[in-house]
Amino acid sequence: MKTLFEATTIKGRTLKNRLFRSATWERLADGDGRLTPQLLHVYKDLAQGGVGAIITSALYAEARAGALPGQLGLYDAAGLDGHRRLVATAREAGALILAQLAFAGRDGVLWTANDPTPAVLAGLPDYFARGAALAREAGYDGVQIHSAHGYFLSQFLSPAANSRTDAYGGSSEGRRALLMAIYAAVRREVGEDFLLAVKLDCRDMHETPGVFEECLGAAKALDAAGIDLVEVSGLGGNKGICGGKKQVQSVFRAEAAAVAEAIAAPVILVGANRSPAGMEAIVNETAIAYFALSRPLLRQPDLPARWLAGSTETAACVSCGKCYDEAGNGCFFVRNAAKAAMA
Repeated sequence: MKTLFEATTIKGRTLKNRLFRSATWERLADGDGRLTPQLLHVYKDLAQGGVGAIITSALYAEARAGALPGQLGLYDAAGLDGHRRLVATAREAGALILAQLAFAGRDGVLWTANDPTPAVLAGLPDYFARGAALAREAGYDGVQIHSAHGYFLSQFLSPAANSRTDAYGGSSEGRRALLMAIYAAVRREVGEDFLLAVKLDCRDMHETPGVFEECLGAAKALDAAGIDLVEVSGLGGNKGICGGKKQVQSVFRAEAAAVAEAIAAPVILVGANRSPAGMEAIVNETAIAYFALSRPLLRQPDLPARWLAGSTETAACVSCGKCYDEAGNGCFFVRNAAKAAMA
């Protein structure tokens, strides 16, 4: 019987358990996208909290490509020292750490799949390859290509969002052409021993027909090309439901299980993973290999350690959606408790 806390290996790297911290926007980098003491503290708590692997928040790999306030960047040698500190923090706690590379637009403008010319798109593989090279130099175990959550890359795989008629649209092969080119460029840059992962949407907010089929097709194509990990995510899975017992758990289980059956690369399931018993059931009933948590670790960064110690508690997170704050994104309940303690 498989368990959440057994060790596994990917390309010679050992994960001490099946739990990942999924990329989560902290809003704590400085104006140049550099590491701050507050942000380092977040990663220290995560690493010491017991996850097997940490995926950083979405990093921009070009100075003009930041899209979110307080977003962390990885775009030049000057920022490497901060990333080396993040890597060291994970290593000291025995966790792997991957850098999530993202592109949403430039100069604070969010792009859609239909905006850029083919010539502009042809340059994006080099953008990701440069970011991956810096990640490797900083000591990360690998990178994850962010192609989910409605952002720029994920729109290409959507039959509704991508209405292009050139080589980057018009068919399933065209819609995934940019993602495949990015993967190929990154792999050429970093080699075979560096972990490459991708995050894909299996649903969108509107339940658009064909989104899952495009997700599955992209996963199969990337698997054939040599991808090491596929994280299956999506939008709209909780339908706004929150409040303890009403929380729908592991909302993308069916889609992730189908992807896991179809490819050789390990699949990570993200989306309201709250119960250790529920996750252990999934890992034994499906081909899903790993589980990623985001908001539960904002409220309880030590939750994996609690489960390892024998707790059977369900994550306290109720998906209230109040994680966002101009002073730094985090759990609403933790912030309020801290304010009350200071009053």
